[in-house]
Amino acid sequence: VFEGSTPEDTIEVNALRLLQLLDSTASGPGSKPRAAPGAPLHHELIEEGVARADLDARFLAMKDAYVQQPLDYGRNSRYGDKWRISCYLVVMENWKPKIEAHPAMVECMGPVMNKCTDAFARWYCGIKSLASIDVSVMNAFVTRYRPVHEEDQLKKHIDGSNVDGSVILALPTDDPFEGGELYVWDGKPQKEYVYRMNPGDLLFLDNAVWHQAKPITSGTRWALVLFLRLQTPIAHGSCRPAG
Repeated sequence: VFEGSTPEDTIEVNALRLLQLLDSTASGPGSKPRAAPGAPLHHELIEEGVARADLDARFLAMKDAYVQQPLDYGRNSRYGDKWRISCYLVVMENWKPKIEAHPAMVECMGPVMNKCTDAFARWYCGIKSLASIDVSVMNAFVTRYRPVHEEDQLKKHIDGSNVDGSVILALPTDDPFEGGELYVWDGKPQKEYVYRMNPGDLLFLDNAVWHQAKPITSGTRWALVLFLRLQTPIAHGSCRPAG
């Protein structure tokens, strides 16, 4: 039970959590929680935003392509140089030490990455009432979570002040896992949303939205993550990713 700083806050947050529980019971795992009326949110879960059959067909090739590529996120990150559970499709130019995108993973998951950017562009234009947006990928990586120290979770964070938007795509697994729920803190007043994502589900995040992947206690969890840079084009057209 949540205990807020005021009785009103305590009642409001616990009432929202009860609504989320009722929604989840009625609709099953992975269902979207009910937003407070009139509260604009800066994230959204899109169920089966990428076809499960496509991901299943790519899974063995993705698993074979996966290699751990340790990356130093810098002293301002809670992980610093300890992040070593991802395999990269796109890497920002200024990372030190420099790592390269892994060609086998690019070949396997590049088309999926493009589908994610297309879907994010449509979503972002909708919530911002834009005619179009150019989307370029800053970082893209497949992450493998296992129930071992420093590989089981992603602690509460935002994706960085230079990241304009993010995508999390739940991927299939051949080793079913327990745990791994996605927590998002969004809205005014801020509220906690909990998602149990299924393969193919997309979670879109606007910039500076707090989120967390809870620890898994067994099995293996896979996810594709994109950090995006957005720019409104001068000539308005359909929503599209940058080439």
